Amino acid sequence: MDGNYMFLCGVMWCKFGQQEAAKELLRAANSGSPDMSALAWAMLAKGAQRLRDSEKRVQTSSRTDAMTVDLMLGAEARI
Repeated sequence: MDGNYMFLCGVMWCKFGQQEAAKELLRAANSGSPDMSALAWAMLAKGAQRLRDSEKRVQTSSRTDAMTVDLMLGAEARI
């Protein structure tokens, strides 16, 4: 597998969460090259962490939005 291609797959996975790029990284991680495998695993881990972090932000944002709506509805009930 070409190192440049694998690196670009890592960027697409880490930055955008592209599933096909992650599949290519898995293929590289299971390749016979120890260097390629190590880099692929590192990129897979980094991308997974970014996805977990973004999911946490979305969940927190949703709760904050719900609390804002509740507060607004409570204020309207008092008017």
